[in-house]
Amino acid sequence: MASAGGNGSDPEFQVAPMIDVLLVLLIFFMSITTEQVLKIDKSIALPVATEAKKRDNDVKNQVIVNVDWDTALGKAQVRYGAIVCDPVEQLVEHVQPAKEANPKLKMIIRGDAETPAVEIQKVIEQLAAAGIDDISLSGTNRK
Repeated sequence: MASAGGNGSDPEFQVAPMIDVLLVLLIFFMSITTEQVLKIDKSIALPVATEAKKRDNDVKNQVIVNVDWDTALGKAQVRYGAIVCDPVEQLVEHVQPAKEANPKLKMIIRGDAETPAVEIQKVIEQLAAAGIDDISLSGTNRK
């Protein structure tokens, strides 16, 4: 225990509170990382864009919309988080409340490389109808 008396001895360094703080930070960063990883659908093969720029790290204002092309059905599957928007017009009713809660909201569309451009255009139109004015397309700069 640290001595507060005037006997001139140095106070002792307490390790237990530092370990508590370290564990709380570790749990916090693990939960944030897990949330970000769950937003990304690994089954989507992004198109190659050699001139692609790195996204900014403002993740609290970014939301991901995944567009996966189902070749067997010949149609796109649009997912806003865990919500499947079928038809794509349902995207508006899910995005509008998020936009109202966060006016700085940015949308990132992760479209499968096999998805026709017209399907991505439909998603962009629905996001615009929901009031989103900052939309980015996700790609990769390597094969």
